[in-house]
Amino acid sequence: MIQMFRGLLTKYMDNRKTSQKVTSKAQLAEMIDKNITQQSQRLARLHGLLPDQSFKMKRAHLCDHESGILTKASQKPAKDPMQSMSMMNPATMADMLKQNLSGIGFMAIQYQWVSYFFSGFIIGKVPFPLTQKFRTMLQRGVDIQNLDVRYISSISIYFVLLFGGLQKIQQLMFGDDNDEFVDDTQMQMQMQMMGMPTMPSLGQQNDPGKLFIAERTRLEGVKHSFELNKSQDKAMKSLKRFLTQ
Repeated sequence: MIQMFRGLLTKYMDNRKTSQKVTSKAQLAEMIDKNITQQSQRLARLHGLLPDQSFKMKRAHLCDHESGILTKASQKPAKDPMQSMSMMNPATMADMLKQNLSGIGFMAIQYQWVSYFFSGFIIGKVPFPLTQKFRTMLQRGVDIQNLDVRYISSISIYFVLLFGGLQKIQQLMFGDDNDEFVDDTQMQMQMQMMGMPTMPSLGQQNDPGKLFIAERTRLEGVKHSFELNKSQDKAMKSLKRFLTQ
């Protein structure tokens, strides 16, 4: 319950920050380009769910060589390399620092609260034998040397849930979607903390026209087939296979 409340409070605070943040023209243009790319990718991936006429209309809307969205987007000039380096923006770095510090402070307060109220509780048992090396990991907050190693303390369960144990459940409850709502700035910060390179290559990030041309070429090469026309045959085959088992 504590972790669920923390996830709900964090999401509410993030939504408040996002609603109060003023979107610049560069960010708005980047969001539009991203939506165009996602629309093209969804059409190429899920084209089988559309009838022939609908697919042709949507593809023409995107790929027409005169008025298509991808065609117009590919004619935009290349971006300045320095403008795409969001990590070099002092305002972005300050926002990231504030967010990280607030998260660390909230986790410290939460840990002290959990330790005060739930330290010393045994709430589970592992169904297989373990060695003594697992005692410090599974029985944190319980200093009883004669206790079976298989017992798990409440503080240990808290750490398991803290580092991703309820992530998928929170995504289902709060509506998070990693594919669409992941903050690129946070990902770059995490990569930098792990020592991974974060500088984008100039040919990939600063020339969106090539990306849109590639998307248009891929979408034009899609061989459409309305899959729902074959749904009855597939259902009959599946039913026959089930009955013969």
